[in-house]
Amino acid sequence: MFMYILLLSLSVLLSYYLYPGNYPLYPESNHYCQRKRRFYNLEPQRKAEASFKLAWGMIFKQSLLHPSKSLEVHSIEWASFLSANDKAKYIWLGHSTLLMNLQQQCILTDPVFESSVSPLPIMMNRFQQAPVQLEEIPKIDIVLISHVHYDHMEAKSIKKLAKQAHVHFITTLGAGYFLKKFGVDVHRISELDWWQSVEINGITYTAVPARHNAQRSVFDKNKTLWAGFVIESAQARVYFSGDTAYGKHFQDIKQQFVDFDIAFIENGQYNERWEDNHMFPSETAQAAKILNPKRFVPIHWGAYPLSEHTWNEPVLMSIPLVKEYGISPLTPYLGQVFDIDTETTEWYKED
Repeated sequence: MFMYILLLSLSVLLSYYLYPGNYPLYPESNHYCQRKRRFYNLEPQRKAEASFKLAWGMIFKQSLLHPSKSLEVHSIEWASFLSANDKAKYIWLGHSTLLMNLQQQCILTDPVFESSVSPLPIMMNRFQQAPVQLEEIPKIDIVLISHVHYDHMEAKSIKKLAKQAHVHFITTLGAGYFLKKFGVDVHRISELDWWQSVEINGITYTAVPARHNAQRSVFDKNKTLWAGFVIESAQARVYFSGDTAYGKHFQDIKQQFVDFDIAFIENGQYNERWEDNHMFPSETAQAAKILNPKRFVPIHWGAYPLSEHTWNEPVLMSIPLVKEYGISPLTPYLGQVFDIDTETTEWYKED
């Protein structure tokens, strides 16, 4: 354990993520303490437990957590995705990275494309190459970032996106510090608190509560906020969970928004050692039941091993429960263009 902590600490100290920066002082609230200058959850969060055995397995036994064969990937049909249509279109690129076409605007969520999402690149390695590389995406208007963890805010991707002058970034309070550090102009950043909204070209983005945390170094724990997002356009009302444990915030979100067309809900990377950071499959299904979308799409799986469970365990366990609740699941192939009416398959059972 000592060696693992030492290696991790050295990695962080030698990186340019070291300094937490001069974050603004935000108004005191039920999830922000001015004295400590830190955000916190509405419900108590038990501390995650470190484990040498887990760290060892994540480094030296990664292959046991990967699929036994390459996952099926669809060649992206860009003409179909970008064409004018009455329905919103979506593409899942693995983990929590999605492309959405709403009202001819392309939204990219939590972009990660690299081979590892760990500050120690010898672990958390991608199962296989992403369905598309960032440079190959023909159009991006909005980048939506739920929090600053490495598997949701990837420095290399942000630096590339920062060079595209027309791209606007929507994120949480404090996260703009890192975006600016990665080269994004301050005028192209909208930072939101929970329940705050911004409208861009007729689409409204609202940050909603999540039960998680945010950190990129040993010095900046919870200096930035974490959130999910509700995206409202004339075509669809979409929920994107970001990372979250189960909690009463799902009831709060349902009270504020009704009739979700599609809900992208985290479904993977859970562990009893961090039970208040991510949802177990039964909790994901319960969250879907509360939100009651027309279609449920699991995310936060299918790309990187960040816990001890097998790559497809999350959906093998959650999908039957979601069906029992009368909600229609949708498990698209990587790279597949889909909409709210797309028929789904259980391809993840083929491993």
